[in-house]
Amino acid sequence: MDSILHTPRTLTQGVPFYLKQVYKLTMKVVALVSGGKDSTFNMMQCIAAGHEIVALANLVPHTKAEIDSYMYQSVGHEAIDFISAAMDLPLYKRETLGISNERGKTYQPSKDDEVEDLYLLLQQVKSEMDIEAISVGAILSDYQRVRVENVCVRLGLVPLAYLWQRNQRELLNEMIRCEVDAIVIKVAALGLEPKHLGRSLNLLQPHLLAMHEKYGLNVCGEGGEYETLTLDCPLFRSRLVVEDSEVVYHSKDPIAPVGYLKFNKLALEVKLPPLDLFSRLEGLPLKDSDGYVTDQEEEAFDVIEKLEDIPSGEDVTMNFNDNVTYTSPTVNQKPVHAKSKDGWLWMGGIQGNSPDPLEAMTEAMSTLKSVLSDNDQSVEDVCSISMFINNMSDYAELNRIYVDTFNHVNPPSRACVQVPFAQNCPVRIEALSWRQPLRKSIDTLVERHTMHVQSRSHWAPANIGPYSQSVRVGNFINLAGQIGLVPGSLEMVAGGIISQCRLALRHLKRLLMAVDSNFNLRDVVQGICYVTNVAHVEPSRKLWEERTNNAIVDYVVVSGLPRNALVEWHVWAHKYNNQFDYEERGKCVGNYSISIYRRWNYENNISAIHCRVAHPDVDIVFDNKVFVEAMDYTIQKLRQGLEDDLSIYNIKNLLFCN
Repeated sequence: MDSILHTPRTLTQGVPFYLKQVYKLTMKVVALVSGGKDSTFNMMQCIAAGHEIVALANLVPHTKAEIDSYMYQSVGHEAIDFISAAMDLPLYKRETLGISNERGKTYQPSKDDEVEDLYLLLQQVKSEMDIEAISVGAILSDYQRVRVENVCVRLGLVPLAYLWQRNQRELLNEMIRCEVDAIVIKVAALGLEPKHLGRSLNLLQPHLLAMHEKYGLNVCGEGGEYETLTLDCPLFRSRLVVEDSEVVYHSKDPIAPVGYLKFNKLALEVKLPPLDLFSRLEGLPLKDSDGYVTDQEEEAFDVIEKLEDIPSGEDVTMNFNDNVTYTSPTVNQKPVHAKSKDGWLWMGGIQGNSPDPLEAMTEAMSTLKSVLSDNDQSVEDVCSISMFINNMSDYAELNRIYVDTFNHVNPPSRACVQVPFAQNCPVRIEALSWRQPLRKSIDTLVERHTMHVQSRSHWAPANIGPYSQSVRVGNFINLAGQIGLVPGSLEMVAGGIISQCRLALRHLKRLLMAVDSNFNLRDVVQGICYVTNVAHVEPSRKLWEERTNNAIVDYVVVSGLPRNALVEWHVWAHKYNNQFDYEERGKCVGNYSISIYRRWNYENNISAIHCRVAHPDVDIVFDNKVFVEAMDYTIQKLRQGLEDDLSIYNIKNLLFCN
């Protein structure tokens, strides 16, 4: 490794006290730099989020010339030393051959792969400096994100990718407004020519937008259309000056020629007057993590709500109190499951029967594995988990066992809520898994896709743990439960139930669109909205109904949610939700009313159904005979049009016998 070390000087030396209070320093960061606009602006985002850049890291092409790498920008590598000097930060460099052996959707360490060059580089940095996180300028490339996250997990570092999934038009405009002065140093797309080399993004912005409309060019160059070099930005104490360069052609194709700038001589020009970092940042439209929640164009919202419009909960009957101990009869449910001919396996009643949380969780995981094995499936096939725990304070202990079970790449999505079970039931689990049935025709194969984003960004909450944001099987998408976390800081959003609910719904929308840009909240077929106060049901319902299309949603009051959230949404969606029909039916049994809400597709092979039982006297003890009647009525509706399907009878027997 070639290491160039300047006199250590962090980007927070000389920071005024009041700015240190605003920019709360939370993690020490090494920034992966290519010299381009993305890695530069992501460093600015790290500073705005309160982190401290302490070093730079770069992979240098072994040939000292531009190489075709799947991971790294190599053109302009001659400028990296100058950027280090301009920022007055230590620079760590390592050579790479740019070899990519593992090119799949997931990555496993592979000898001589260019990803391992990154691992060795960052391992060296970590051995010499106190670092906790990595700054990476990924915007849309899952290929790059997955590999950086793999390296970070192995090294125990947090990936910070604040540009991830940003709207490219907005992002480019924001970079320019925040005084990132970058020039184009490589072109490789229809609509861009060698004559554009050396031009600033500020001047090229109208042309890039025009080429986006005409040819679909990625405005930020995420499709490899162009690459850049940052000559100046507020992070630099000195400006880079290009004194001599030449154009090198890869291809002189008359339609889309490929060429880049080779820098023969660069220099630094000290900026005057000399200012400290935060003086250079002052006055820029650079937002912190909260700013990307409350001020992002069409998705913006004000976190200050009219709390007087929302009941306090003192006059409602379903409001859990932390000072009250809830008891219920001993719970000893046997595990149940049902399997479809399409490979879906539903499992319920998975629990341990010990009052000790660790023992109960261990038994529950063992039971889950047993049911999966009996049905020729494994934990790798699980798509979605619903975890109901008796006490949220036990979560850390329970999660350790959960991590040991789901320790593979691309784990299932998950929702976790607290409910007042009996003391002998610290945890209960419902799970949905899927494995492709053995079939002869390749045309019937169904693709499974998991989205497990572990990088912290301004997009949606990172899942740094054994659960994924979403699992898609064919046309079905199961999403993880979403609460009102600010993605950039992973802190709860301020403002109460309305702010939390709106932000959680925004997370759901973004997760769906990341899986498929054609997906939307209106594609949700069914879901559960968990709240900790019955007074929060109505505002949550109103916000949902503004955004959805006949989804069946149940509102459930629970005694606790992760991070003391007020609301959590757990939903699943279908690509052809607009083709689902909807009906409401009901009947009375004595003074009880039974209501059925049902969604089903035209082929009648997918059905979502919800049953509600109500009584005018809220204090009356629930009648088990009415429960059986309600379940029987529900099964009848499920059987509608499928009277000969005996599997539905099996589900009924499982429910009634347990």
